[in-house]
Parts: sequence; structure tokens; C-alpha cells
Amino acid sequence: MSTLSALGLSAFIALLILENYGYGYWMISRPVVGGAILGLLMGDLNTGLLVGGSVELMFMGVLPIGGSVPPNAQIAGLIGTAFAILSGGKPEIGIVLAMPVGILAQFLIMLAWNVNIYLVHRADKYISEGNTKKVERTHLTGLIVFFVIFFIATFFALRFGSEWVSNLVASLPAWLNTGLKATSTILPAVGMAMLIKMMDAKKYWAFLLLGFVLAEYLKLDVLAISLMGLAIAAGVFSLSKREDGENIFADNDNGENRETLLDRKDLKKVFFRSFFSMTSINYERYCNLGFCYAMIPALKKFYKNEEEYKEALARNNEFFNCHPYTGNAVIGVTLALEEEKSRNQQMAPEIISSTKAALMGPLSGIGDSLFKATFMTIFAAIGAGMSLNGNFLGPIVFIVPNVLLNVFSRWYFIKYGYRFGIKLVSKINESNLIDKFVQAATIVGLMVTAAMVVSFVKLPIALQFISAGKKVVVQELLDQILPGLLPVAVTLIYYKILNKSQKGNYICIVLSFVIGIFGKLFGIL
Repeated sequence: MSTLSALGLSAFIALLILENYGYGYWMISRPVVGGAILGLLMGDLNTGLLVGGSVELMFMGVLPIGGSVPPNAQIAGLIGTAFAILSGGKPEIGIVLAMPVGILAQFLIMLAWNVNIYLVHRADKYISEGNTKKVERTHLTGLIVFFVIFFIATFFALRFGSEWVSNLVASLPAWLNTGLKATSTILPAVGMAMLIKMMDAKKYWAFLLLGFVLAEYLKLDVLAISLMGLAIAAGVFSLSKREDGENIFADNDNGENRETLLDRKDLKKVFFRSFFSMTSINYERYCNLGFCYAMIPALKKFYKNEEEYKEALARNNEFFNCHPYTGNAVIGVTLALEEEKSRNQQMAPEIISSTKAALMGPLSGIGDSLFKATFMTIFAAIGAGMSLNGNFLGPIVFIVPNVLLNVFSRWYFIKYGYRFGIKLVSKINESNLIDKFVQAATIVGLMVTAAMVVSFVKLPIALQFISAGKKVVVQELLDQILPGLLPVAVTLIYYKILNKSQKGNYICIVLSFVIGIFGKLFGIL
């Protein structure tokens, strides 16, 4: 393929794949759809359907659940389709090449997630200055980062051929590749430590410990732990009900008569911005800047005082990770809480941070299970099966329900999340239960955070040695002392560093890279 043709085709493929992280999460770059689109563009729809359907089935169980970055199905499907058509309509070539291309893309995406950490810290600086436009531009710079990454991977693959891709994947230094992977599982400890710092962990540390025990020893998932946290909080209030006669969970007010500051037009602005929630996704705080970007129109309306506005921006730039659809429910509830905070300066900001932490974990689990593992898999199986039979309706059967789910679930999660938040705020105010709500949110928030530490932060030790003729595995020894000891220890050390130093973020990030890369280089991890 000529350089000019490779440039043009690479730009088109990069723009198509960009939707996965950059804009909307529309599923149009999934192999079953992207393969057909590319096949149509290159004049061989049938090969596009066959390669797209085959690669979709290959990657059907490979889902980016939580913060994992598996081999990329989108790039694998599109480049595989291009190779198959360029080789004269040979689907087997594209299918065979799909996995090495997907692994190469995985490496580059990890690089992009690390580059975006720089963007997040630039945004911190602009937030401290109250410069909204620069915060927004910094977030949208993630579009350029991902486009460049996808473009480079596609261009070199198309320009230099399949053998070049396979050789490049094989030539990557194992210590660097595995070191960056190890770093990617340590960096979430920085975000978790920041989250703990925002809550009153010194007073409620016992619930952080309880969440850890439930996740590590009983192997309960985030949703189960959040429900247990809610049950504990409800029990605490039930026991105190006799003393003050109040009950935060009593359904005696729906907040319908409460005057709101946001109208339908304002909610739509937040809704449209939520399609860019993953544009600057990163290993430190994940979708924090996307969350802040979506909240900005509402925060501008809530806070007329510059200092209060800057504080609100910083508050909504904390760690955030949730499924892009169900995450809008968290945005909706947070809108209501920020609205109340703007009216009542006595309201503790910890309420907002704790509520976000309490909601994001379980809603992320529900979103991954419902939308990724269930709906998308069902539609993919049907669509890919039809594509393999050369039926052009296969991609349509896949994409139409996914687009409808994307639009309607995002809108209704924001709309009803905001309504629920208003109801919650109204109940809190009328019952004078702010302190108790802070306690409840902190209890659930800390337990969920502990569960997320167990899920996201990984630091397995690979060291082994022979003692008295027996092989001793260090990780097994640590597990006998306390399972999950190192992830928890790293998170708490980072928590201490963040409390002690204003440059704590940078120190923790550098430490994560040092531990990950040198740990792999010297065989410790």
C-alpha cells in the first residue's frame, strides 16, 4: 500500500476507533460493525462481514471490565479487515493477524492512559486558577492523544505489513511490557488514596477494614459489599430512631415541591457532555476529568462565587470510575447535592465525595454485568452469526439496540438520578439529618473503596527461593500472613504521603512506575 493511501485509511480507522474512548462509546468500531463499514469503503463488503464477524466472536469474552485493558478488539477487527481485503479477499489472513494487532494496540492504549495522567495534573492547575476553558480543552486533548495512538498503530501496520506487526510485538522488551502492565495495576492506589483522604477515614477506619475483610476473605463483590454497607448504615439509624424519632429512610417526602436550579435544557447540556466521559481516562483517577467536564455547565449555574466554584470543580475532579451509562446516575445525584451545597454553605463537602464513592462501585458492577456482559454479548452473538453467513443485516442487528441503549440509558440515568438526589436532599433538610447522612455515606463509601482497592490494585510478588530443600514462594507466605497485604499497604502509604506532602500526587505516581518497571526488571514482581 502506498504511503498516501495508508495515511488516508489510517486516519479513517483512527477516527472510527476513537469513539470507543473519545466520543460516545457508540460501538460502531466493534469488529462486527467496523469490519462491515471498512469492507464497504474498500469495495469488499463480504470480506468485511466475514472478518468482522469472526474477530467479534474471538473477542466476545474479552471485555474491559473495571480498569482492565485487554487486547483491543476494535483495532484488531479493523486492521484485520484491511489486511484481508488488501491481500485479495482472504479472510483467514485478517483473522490470524487479529490477536497480535490487538496485543500491540493494548500496549499503546496503556501508554495513552499514562499520558493522560499528565493531562489530569494540568487540569488540576487550571482548576486552582478557575480557568474553565483550559480545563475543558485539557480534557478534550484526550481526543488527540487517543487519535495519535490509534493512527500510529494503524499506519505502521498498513504501511509495513503483517510481518512487521508480528515482529514488533515479539521485539518489545518483556520487562518494559510487563513492567508497564504491573504499573497500571499499582497506579489505581493513588486514586483510591485520594478518595480515602476526602472522607473521614480516621474516624470511620473500622468500615474500611470491614470492607477489606468482606472483599478479600469472603470474596464478596462491590455490589454485595455496598448493600451490606447500606444495611449497616440503616441499622445504625434504626437503633438511634428511638432517641430522636427521625429516620432518613422513611418515605415521607418526595421533594416534588422543591424548587430546582436546573431545567431540562441544563440537564441536556450535562447529558451531551457525558458522551465524553472517558476522553481523558487514565490510570490514576480514571474518568475523573470526564465527570468534571460533564458537571461544568451545572456548576457554573450553581456557584457565582469564584472560590466556591473552584472548590466545586476540584471536588468533582476526584477519582471516578463507573460504566459510562450507569455513571450518569452518579452525575444526576451529584448535581442535586452540588445544588444543595450552593444553597447551604454549612453542608459538609464530604457528603458529595462519600456519596459518589458509595454509588460508583455498585453502579459500575451493574453496568458492566448488564450492558457489557449481557446485552452487548447477546447482540454481538446474533450479529456476528449473521455476518458470518454474509448477511449485511448482522451489523445492523448489533448496532441499533446498542445505540438506543447508549442514548436512552444515559438520559434517563441523569434525569432520574437528579430527581432521586433532590428527594434525598429534601429529606435530609426537613429531618435535619445531615450529620447522619454524612455518616451513612462515609460508611458505605469507605467499605466500597476498600472493595475497589482489592479489585483494582494488584501487586503480586514473584520471588521464590529454596530453604531447607523446599521451594518457598514469597507471595504464598504473604497470603498466609494477610491476603491482599501489599495492595492495602501501598494504598495506605500513598494516603500518608498525600496527607504529608503537597506534591504527594507526583511522588505516588513516580513510585508506582519505579515499583512496576524495576519490580519486573529484577524479577521481584
